[in-house]
Amino acid sequence: MINLLPTWVYSLAEEVLEKSIEYPTVLGEAYRDLVEYYAQVLSNYGVHTTIHRVPDDYLKKRLDKSMNPDKPRYILLARIGSGDRVLQYNGHYDVVAPGKGWTVTDPFKPKKVDNRLYGRGSTDMKGGLAAFTAAIAYLASTKEPLDHVVEVAYVPDEEIGGLTGTGYLVNELGSRPDWVVIGEPSGLGTMWIGHKGGIWLEVFVKGKQAHGSTPWHGENAFEKMVYIAKYLIEEVKPIIESRTSSYEYDEEESKKATMVLGGKLTAPGSVNIVPGEVSFSIDRRLIIEEDLEKAEEELKKYILEVASKYNAKVEIKVLSKLSPSFVEPDSDLVSTLSNIVYEVLGFRPRKVVCTGGLDLHFYTDVGVKAISYGPGDPDQAHVVNEYIDLNDLYRSIDVYVELSKKAFK
Repeated sequence: MINLLPTWVYSLAEEVLEKSIEYPTVLGEAYRDLVEYYAQVLSNYGVHTTIHRVPDDYLKKRLDKSMNPDKPRYILLARIGSGDRVLQYNGHYDVVAPGKGWTVTDPFKPKKVDNRLYGRGSTDMKGGLAAFTAAIAYLASTKEPLDHVVEVAYVPDEEIGGLTGTGYLVNELGSRPDWVVIGEPSGLGTMWIGHKGGIWLEVFVKGKQAHGSTPWHGENAFEKMVYIAKYLIEEVKPIIESRTSSYEYDEEESKKATMVLGGKLTAPGSVNIVPGEVSFSIDRRLIIEEDLEKAEEELKKYILEVASKYNAKVEIKVLSKLSPSFVEPDSDLVSTLSNIVYEVLGFRPRKVVCTGGLDLHFYTDVGVKAISYGPGDPDQAHVVNEYIDLNDLYRSIDVYVELSKKAFK
C-alpha cells in the first residue's frame, strides 16, 4: 500500500514504539521515565505538553497494596490546534507482567522480525501510543491551522482498572473532550463502539471454626457455601444468561449476559478443622442494555435470599464495578471515523461491542462520545511473544491524521 505521509513519520512511530517497550511499565515501574521520554519526543516537533502527577493520597485510597500505590503515577497531555471543540486520543502506557516462556526476545528488548515488532506492550498498547505520537508530531510539523484542538492523553493503570489513570483524568482533572478515540488494539478492521459492563463480588460465608475431630462444636462454612453456590448456578445463572443484547459484539457468544463463580476461593487452609469462614468470587458481565446499579442490587438480593434459606451468615464485598459503555453506530463520531477508514484503507470497519472492559466508560459515564480503534491483533494482548504488525501501525497513523484534519466537519 502506498504511504500517504512522509517516510519519517512512520520511522518515528517505529522508533518510539521500540524505545517505549524498553521501559518495563508494570504497576508503577518506570512510569515517570517513559512519560518524560514521550514529552521530549513531542517537544522536538513543537507539541505543547503538560505532565500531571496523580496525588499520592488519591492513589492510596484507590489502589490495593499489590498495585504499588507508593509508586507515583503520571498523566501526559499533548495538544495542538485551537478552538472550542476537542478531539482526544487516549492510550495507556502501563503493561501487564511479561510472564514466562518468551522465545523470540526478552519481553523488554524489542526485536523486529519479518515486519513484526516483538515485545511486551507492542500491541497492548504502546503501539497505539506510538501511532498517536507520530500523528500529532506530523500535524504539528505541517504548521497547518486546525479549527479544533487535537489532544493525546497518555495514561497509566488501565490494566488495573483505570481509576488512577483515565478515571483521574476525567473525574478529577475534568477532561471533557467532544470526541475520544482510544487506541486499544481492536485491529484496523474493527471499531469498538462500546464494551460490556462488569461487577466483581466476593461472598464471605461465615460459620464457626472447630477441631476436625469434633465437628459438632463447629458450623461448617464450606458446606453452606456449597449450597449457596449450587443455588446460584442452578437457579440464578440461567435467568441472567437468558438475557441477550440486540447489538453486535466481537464474539457471538458475548451477546449474552454472563455470571462466573469461583474464580477466586479462600478457606482456612488446614485439613483438620471445621472451616469457620470461606469465600468465593462472582464475575458478572453485563450487556449494553443492562443497568449497573440494578444488576448489583439483583445479584445481592439473590445471594441474601439463598443465604437466608440455608441459615447462613454472609458478607458481600464489591471488588470492582464497570459500567457498560456504548455509542450509537450512527453517531457523528462513529460515522466520521468509519468514512475515513474507508477513504484511507478501502473498507469499512465492523462496529461492535468489545467483550472485555476498556477505559471508554469513564467518558461515556459523563456523556462524552468515546470509541476504540487501534493497531494490533487483540489476540496478541497479554500473551507471550507479543508482537504488532508494523504495516498495521503505519496505516493507523494515516487514519489518525485524516481524522484529526476532518473532525467535526
